[in-house]
Amino acid sequence: MNPPVPELQLPAPSLRTGQAAPLPRIAPGALVRTTLLSLPAEPGPAVTFRAALAELVALEERLAALAPALGDALYASRAGHTEDFHRDVVLPLRRAVHNGRDPRPALLHRLDGLPDRVPELRAWLAARGRREELLTALRSGAAPALAAGRSVLAGLCREPAFLRAASFTSADLLRAVVRAGQDGPVDRRARKEEAGVLRHVTRAVARTTPLSAFTAVGWGVLPGPSGGEEVAAGAQSSAELEAAGAWSDAEPGAARSGAAPETAGAWSAVELPLGSALAVVRANRTLVDTLFAALAADPRRRSTLPHRLCSSPRVSGGRVSFARSRTAFTAARFLAVEDDEVTLGAAEPLLRLAELCDPPATPAALAEMLVVEGEARTGEGERPAALDAASAFIRQVCDAGLLVPVEPFGPQDPDPLPRLARWLRSTGTRQDHEPALRIEELATLTAEFGTAESGRRAALLATLRDRWATLLDEVGHPVGPAPGRLTVLSEDVVLRQPVPLDGFLGGADHRAVAELASLAEVFDLGPVVRRQVRDSFVERYGPGGVCPHVWDFGAAADEAWQRAARAVDGADGDTAGRTSTDGGGGATAAAGVRRLAALRAELVASVHRAHADSGGGPEDDVVLPPGPVAALRSRMPSWATRRPVSYTGFLQRAPGGMLCVNHVYGGWGRFISRFLDSLDPRAVRETAAAVSDALGPGARAAQVRPVSGFNANLHPLFVRDEIGADRSYASLGMDDVELVHDPIGDEVRVRVKATGAWADVLYAGVFAPLLLQPGLAPLLMDHPHGITDFGPLVPRHRSSVPGGDLVRTPRLRHRHLVLRRRRWELAGGTVAVLLGELAAEGEVPVGTVARWRALLGVPDQLYLHAPPPGRGERVDEDLLRALDRPKPQYVDLGDALHLRCLGKWLARHPDGVVLEEALPAPARGEQHAAVELVVETYRAGQAHRAHRRAER
Repeated sequence: MNPPVPELQLPAPSLRTGQAAPLPRIAPGALVRTTLLSLPAEPGPAVTFRAALAELVALEERLAALAPALGDALYASRAGHTEDFHRDVVLPLRRAVHNGRDPRPALLHRLDGLPDRVPELRAWLAARGRREELLTALRSGAAPALAAGRSVLAGLCREPAFLRAASFTSADLLRAVVRAGQDGPVDRRARKEEAGVLRHVTRAVARTTPLSAFTAVGWGVLPGPSGGEEVAAGAQSSAELEAAGAWSDAEPGAARSGAAPETAGAWSAVELPLGSALAVVRANRTLVDTLFAALAADPRRRSTLPHRLCSSPRVSGGRVSFARSRTAFTAARFLAVEDDEVTLGAAEPLLRLAELCDPPATPAALAEMLVVEGEARTGEGERPAALDAASAFIRQVCDAGLLVPVEPFGPQDPDPLPRLARWLRSTGTRQDHEPALRIEELATLTAEFGTAESGRRAALLATLRDRWATLLDEVGHPVGPAPGRLTVLSEDVVLRQPVPLDGFLGGADHRAVAELASLAEVFDLGPVVRRQVRDSFVERYGPGGVCPHVWDFGAAADEAWQRAARAVDGADGDTAGRTSTDGGGGATAAAGVRRLAALRAELVASVHRAHADSGGGPEDDVVLPPGPVAALRSRMPSWATRRPVSYTGFLQRAPGGMLCVNHVYGGWGRFISRFLDSLDPRAVRETAAAVSDALGPGARAAQVRPVSGFNANLHPLFVRDEIGADRSYASLGMDDVELVHDPIGDEVRVRVKATGAWADVLYAGVFAPLLLQPGLAPLLMDHPHGITDFGPLVPRHRSSVPGGDLVRTPRLRHRHLVLRRRRWELAGGTVAVLLGELAAEGEVPVGTVARWRALLGVPDQLYLHAPPPGRGERVDEDLLRALDRPKPQYVDLGDALHLRCLGKWLARHPDGVVLEEALPAPARGEQHAAVELVVETYRAGQAHRAHRRAER
């Protein structure tokens, strides 16, 4: 293996002497996500099997490495034997070696003295003989290894946490898990179910994504770096940054060996407060909202509810326009909301109605208020006739979808079913008492689920699915052909007591993660989105322009996001012609985007060039230079650093002290928000403090909290203000804010109309912003950072394998951080060939697996990923397609039971598969198989010079 990539030479940043360039900082509060299952130590037969298989893989690699030299040696041996021997023995042997096939046994018996004359053949035959011995040993040892693996599987299937997790999925899975956990003879059905049960077990020991009792989520306070470490993680002087322009050998251990300057303890051995675990169960908001919409479609019921206008009215030329929303049910996963613009001529009465329904009021009350207002204005009129006319007008507006009912529960209500039932009981008609009773029963069954034992949970789930499907069908909204798979609730297991995080991160970790945040800004789509939004806004409203209705710019903002994605892909990067004043010296906004793209391209080219110059291959790590990476913050265009930025890093500690970065997404409390109601109360305070510190003194932060039927978007308010459609729940209505082009900062900002103050709008939900209501897009894009991709930094090595091309990418590191693991991309044709060979060999295909492990160069422990979907014309459509892809699957190619199930798992990826090294692999013999730390970084904004002068 070649050494890691050597020094990379990037130009030093141009800085004013003495100017500081502060790094982002890690927030004190951090989330911990842990598996609830622990893997026992590997049984003896399984250890023996793994060691023999590893030796077989090494022999396959050696045989492949010997083949070229052996072919040349056989060709050169011609002078030492007859032409007949060469034609009948040597040439067939050489062809077999060249094609990677086993020679016929009869041919090997005719070699005579050839091995004595050709040392390469002697070595090849010895390796081949040892391979046959290992194959025999592995095939005879497969049964004991399988039995050992099944014993471990049975033990895990008896674990209460896994039984609860299985019961959350389905009654069928629970029954299969119970069968797998039984001792004694196993029937054919259990063997057939084995691959599915093992797949869910591997999910429970390898993945930390919150889902029922598969994982638990906790929170704690990270001790900050102290003394010199604090300084190291903080600001860099200009002199330090100038020196960082070239590679420095100040940390050769971290740069070259991959080991951390300090090695923290294993996170998997940490004692977590599992005794404080609480199951947080909530009814599926997609079903709840869909049920309410179906019930409220009845005019009689709807008349009992307060109503509000669908949007603020936009008046132009005596006509008035509204944004009307239409909601689509999407298999109970979320609610797809689309907006259409409606323009009407009767502007005056609609404007009067807009004033009257703030706060929302019932249709009867609105009609009465219209009449009273008319009488006050004219001083005359027939009241009964006027009331009839006003009521008819209100009905028309309701039927047009412009006046919408307000739900009897709050937008963020965690338990809406009881309030929905109470509304039905209050309508005044007996026919609503029956659905109210059934909704109350749904609420009771949902509440019982969290504390029920596993068998009862499965029965509750089946009952809830049946009753939800029946109820929705009766109110005119059938759920489709598969009600048995309906998602009726969500469940999170939350640790209420704080998690002790001493020793999780050290000073070197703090510095490296802070530098990671600076690197993420360079490879983030967010800055480009902001510039595209700015260009679209200025083109439509002019420099310094104002959009008084947020929804009016929604479609354009959504399209700006699409255009930004294409620009980063290189398909639509030309935005020239849209002029602006770039505070960093660029003549146009497009120039600013090009400067950021140039910085990104420069780093990518330097990394690729250094990798190639060092002779680096796919097995050699790509190591980024610490100095230039730390200096990236100061090389960013000024427009990209004016606003504060927050990121969320998902980290796992690997052997040797390496810190693996699983994901980098947007911050601002986004991935802790859904748990704040259940965690220690300090979590809310720490989150609010971190946000406030990053925004700076005097900043006004406002959350926007759309749910769209997605339970993970339910979260509390942790800043003072909220922008929402209904001022009954939000301190700021949608009509209380406006969009403005700030000519000093040259960007689009949200402004509070009443005070003229800027608002920093934070979206702390986890649902993709592009799939939310388009009218909210301008608010969701106020801080759009978090779509990062470090893939361009690693070269792609392509080679031919059976069935297609293999694409390999090396590991990417910065200091002791692993930013991207090694990957192997297999085409669909290659997967088909591999599946055929696996099926042909038998139950435990040791020979096929060893040969393919050697051919591909993969380790024994991997994750199977679906290949990324092809890029379509729209990013939102790509996101929807991605939702249907299989989830990552951990697989152990040194485990006999995994080898038995490998074919079924690969068959889920007929279009190709991406193999990724499992770094770290699930821990054995520890408290927890996998522990992940979720940290947020915050970088304060750098105010524009004109703003700073105004402040002085």
